Amino acid sequence: MRETKDSNIKWVGEIPSTWITELGKHFMTCLDRPVKEDDGVITCFRDGEVTLRSKRREEGFTVSFQEIGYQGIEPGDLVVHGMDGFAGAIGISDSRGKATPVLNVLNTEQDKRYMMYTLRNMAYTDVFLALSTGIRVRSCDTSWKKLRSLEYALPPLDEQRKIADKIEQKSKQVDALIANQQAQIEKLKQYKQSLITEVVTKGLDSNASMKDSGVECIGRIPINWRTGKIHAFAEFFNGDRTSRYPKPEELLSEGIPFLNSTNINGDSLDLTECKYISLEKYNTLSGAKIDINDILYCLRGSIGKCAINLTEKAGTVASSLMTIRCKESLNPHFLLYVLLSSVISPQVYLSMNGTCAANLSAESVGNFVIKGFVFKVRETNRGQTRKNNKAKRV
Repeated sequence: MRETKDSNIKWVGEIPSTWITELGKHFMTCLDRPVKEDDGVITCFRDGEVTLRSKRREEGFTVSFQEIGYQGIEPGDLVVHGMDGFAGAIGISDSRGKATPVLNVLNTEQDKRYMMYTLRNMAYTDVFLALSTGIRVRSCDTSWKKLRSLEYALPPLDEQRKIADKIEQKSKQVDALIANQQAQIEKLKQYKQSLITEVVTKGLDSNASMKDSGVECIGRIPINWRTGKIHAFAEFFNGDRTSRYPKPEELLSEGIPFLNSTNINGDSLDLTECKYISLEKYNTLSGAKIDINDILYCLRGSIGKCAINLTEKAGTVASSLMTIRCKESLNPHFLLYVLLSSVISPQVYLSMNGTCAANLSAESVGNFVIKGFVFKVRETNRGQTRKNNKAKRV
């Protein structure tokens, strides 16, 4: 059994007797390389990738018109983000470029990969957060001043390399398993999508008599089915778009749910990370008050995302969502799956508008579409339902 000793580092505990402990300032240095004229901007992302923005994404960053304090970075440099290091933004650069002084560019005679994994482990186990003296929630400083003052457990250099090799070998195996699982998930999603489309257009009885729907993207349908626009069989309610729309400071940790697209998970509502408003605010809003079996449909952002509400008190919706409430002639669960099927997706694409950000209107969804919407009249009171629908038809 390998002999161990106390590291005297409270977040490390026991270490092999051949390891030593050292303050960061004794074996790491913080570099400040000059910037070259043709350098692109490098970012250290929270998943540990340190690369040129042009290789990954350019949007979502604040643009600096005066690059004060920018520094050069070389391939192989160990980089720790001074603000996001606590969340795992620690890695080894794969490119030459420049970066803001918020990135700590470190050099060491220790194995850089081992130090990267050590620092990332400290981030993932909340060591940096535990050592934080700041007041910002879920954030802390990981500057060079802090990194140099911390103590680290250091194996012999050869063992550091073996540890890094082992981590990377196992990581590749795990990544391969994840990729395989993702491929299986995608296949299952495709199967689910095809199943939804098949059932909402063909029904459950494979031997049923069929007829031409007159709609190219649907084809043949059961003989007792018809086609029609959604607005003939449902009502539509937008989220509040007035000056009474909740301001950020009016959003609470409890109260009446105020739902947006992040609360739509698959075909159901997820209130895990829900925002809330007060009852008083709720009563002032002109938007939809959600009922059981209402369908929430996303008009902006994640367009076409939708879910059915199965709870009695679901609150109201943000302006990016609308509520669809089925009339008696249409089963809301059936409509939900029609909206999720490939029967509707071409109509979504053709109906989107907006020069800066694509969006739909309630009117557009209501007109999905004599050429793309299929419904089955409920079996009960079918004759009366047909009379009612005929009387309502314009």
